[in-house]
Amino acid sequence: MRARFPDDAADAGPGTLAGAPPRAILAAVGTRPPPSSPEDRVTSNISQSYPYSSETEAERAAAVEAALAAHEGLGAALAGESTPLDASDRWWTYHHAGCGGTLHVAGYAREKHAVVAVCDRCGKTALR
Repeated sequence: MRARFPDDAADAGPGTLAGAPPRAILAAVGTRPPPSSPEDRVTSNISQSYPYSSETEAERAAAVEAALAAHEGLGAALAGESTPLDASDRWWTYHHAGCGGTLHVAGYAREKHAVVAVCDRCGKTALR
């Protein structure tokens, strides 16, 4: 019989709260075993989901222009998948896990509710 509540643990068998508890039960009661490595502590996409920092409009424009100059064909790719940005004083930047560069907002996505960001290091685009 599986224990449903901590009070039921006394008559529970292996694999329950009284025995060697599975991770799901440990998480449900608020305790977790220590992570085995630093990679287990944080999901791999956490840096992709949250803003890294912010920058002024002038800093953003300069970074996007430098990326366009450094990577051939990037201008055509951005023109095809994004629309121009509205006026704003500050923009978010994001960490690009693929190469370690910084993603700078370059426009609004044409087909999704997102911004198109360009990496200053590798020139790849991403939706955020």
